[in-house]
Amino acid sequence: MDQFLQAVINGIMLGGFYAAMMLGFSVIWGVMGVINLAHGEFIMVGAYATWVLNKEFGWEPFYALAVVLPLMFVVGYIIQLVLINRIVDQPHLVSLLVTFGLAIIIANAMKLAYSADPRLTETGFAGAWELGNVTVPVTKTVILGVALVIMGSLWAFLHRTKTGKSIRAAAQNKQAARIVGIDIKKIYALTFGICIAITGAAGTLISPTQAVFPFMGPPLTLRAFAITALAGLGSIPGALMGGMVLGLVESLIGIYVSGIGTNLAIVSAFVLLVVVLVTRPQGLFGGLRPMEEAQPL
Repeated sequence: MDQFLQAVINGIMLGGFYAAMMLGFSVIWGVMGVINLAHGEFIMVGAYATWVLNKEFGWEPFYALAVVLPLMFVVGYIIQLVLINRIVDQPHLVSLLVTFGLAIIIANAMKLAYSADPRLTETGFAGAWELGNVTVPVTKTVILGVALVIMGSLWAFLHRTKTGKSIRAAAQNKQAARIVGIDIKKIYALTFGICIAITGAAGTLISPTQAVFPFMGPPLTLRAFAITALAGLGSIPGALMGGMVLGLVESLIGIYVSGIGTNLAIVSAFVLLVVVLVTRPQGLFGGLRPMEEAQPL
């Protein structure tokens, strides 16, 4: 029983991070119709920025969010204006090729700058709480808390602000949004900037628990695909539930299947992806729009 409870706790904490990690990927796809294959690389950039602040200036990684969020917003805003805006109305294959090329450029640029050696940030939120025979890691608890705050803030922004409602309108019907006076290019730039900021923040969250290296991005992008399939495009409650489902599946398999548990847990994410795409393409929890309709208008 203790082993099961430990697996559930680990899965919930992992799922909270997964949910925050995939939000930017899901919202960009849902609003703009762009599948960002450089998603994991932007997480990696956020992780490296956190590591630099930690190593060079002694910043607590979680406090580095005060720098990483605005920095990554500016990076995302500029990339959207310079590059992504040119492919928004193109078929998905174009966005896949362009963002895949961007991913390669970012990964190799970071390799040239910092080498391929893994880096790990140090946090003051170390240790664990002991609840009977169950261990609750302090660092992962803080990660879960920050992830929930990020998701709640994004939900409030999209549903309670004029700009957020404009983003949702652009996702649902771009032509109608133009008719009522919404500047689509500006909305897309803001959306991409916000999503890249959240994605960079996910890099900050992961940096104290996972080694940071230039080629850490692709597995994270693939997990974002899997959770988006579970959640639906741009669905924040769905992202939380999808992340939790994937986190629990990986944790339970990793503990209960000996020998190949960890590898099988990774495979299970993509089994879920295939099953959901075949049986319910709009995702288990809906979203800004169904995946089969998420084509540029």
